[in-house]
Amino acid sequence: MSNLIVVIGATGGQGGGVVDIFLKEPGWKVRGTTRNTSSEKAKALAAKGVEMVSANLNDEESLERAFEGATAIFAFTDYYDTFFDLGPEKSMIMEFEQGKRIARAGEAVCPHLEGKGRIVTHITNEMPDLAAKTTFCVFTIFANNPLLYDIFRPVYVPSAKKYIAMYPVPPSTPYPCVGDHAVNGGIFVRALIKNPPPQGSFVRCNAETLTVDSYLALWGRVTGIAPEEGSIAAVQISPEDYIRLWGHMGAEQASQWRFFHWVAEHGPPKWEGITLVEGMDFLSDEDKKGPLNIEESLKLYDWSSFEKKFTASSSESRFANLKLGSLWKPSKCESLLFFEQERKNTSKFQTHILNVPSSNFELKNVPIVIY
Repeated sequence: MSNLIVVIGATGGQGGGVVDIFLKEPGWKVRGTTRNTSSEKAKALAAKGVEMVSANLNDEESLERAFEGATAIFAFTDYYDTFFDLGPEKSMIMEFEQGKRIARAGEAVCPHLEGKGRIVTHITNEMPDLAAKTTFCVFTIFANNPLLYDIFRPVYVPSAKKYIAMYPVPPSTPYPCVGDHAVNGGIFVRALIKNPPPQGSFVRCNAETLTVDSYLALWGRVTGIAPEEGSIAAVQISPEDYIRLWGHMGAEQASQWRFFHWVAEHGPPKWEGITLVEGMDFLSDEDKKGPLNIEESLKLYDWSSFEKKFTASSSESRFANLKLGSLWKPSKCESLLFFEQERKNTSKFQTHILNVPSSNFELKNVPIVIY
């Protein structure tokens, strides 16, 4: 009997990566959800054999229909969908409500669930049985961030004759990168289903770690935008100036960069009751051949849209159109995975859920969250 994975946001990058992986996985069928089954992307997936259905994060009944018969579910919420209209707090509240909806739905059918932020706190405090089975997965920075949102986009300074990118940390700060999320994300998800970590773990899905300055140098060389040595530089500014420059998004990113810098100086944090593990450790020797490193990932993208002399004045908007994904609950599964990730034109964090029955691979399955 075939297993069924339901993929929320199947037409997007992260969801599409999971779809691609499981279309190739023997014994699995794929059902994809979208808010518009008539879109060209949805039709293209249907032509590949994906069962495309309509589902909406705010319509619990549509999610229940989509999850019917699911072995596994991969879903996400998008905090930044309303971030720029409502601000961080109201957006957080909205996502929290969506997350609670998932938790309530998931608790009824799937005893293994994980989430992020307030959702995690809610599960921990209100659903202790579920919390005992939770694993969190952290996806690191996407390789194509400079194409997705301006806060990661180097700016050309004519007087200096070079590109610069401003950060609230030293250029030597670690730059952990998952690589291409559409390729590597699916590889990590599949591995964590087949070979789950101890329940309650935080799993870091990371392909390669450079430093801020070495990433920029590599980016400039691979893209051909700043190939000469010294033609691109990381410029450190104060966190306060960084936040003044980028507003709420700057505050979000500054916290992350300062955390990366702190880890470089002090080592990975140790929190009571939390186990930190590396996603790479759960990949088989064969699986480890699959993830793309940063250079390989950068070569996948079309950088022609990146203006050769891009300056702040040539960008009309820092951030664009953010799409909220959908969240779900499965009908017959034993584990949920939450993922948080970035997609489109901001460092948008998305929550994903993946449900897997413990009978699969003769293992108990793993849920995950990405911050």
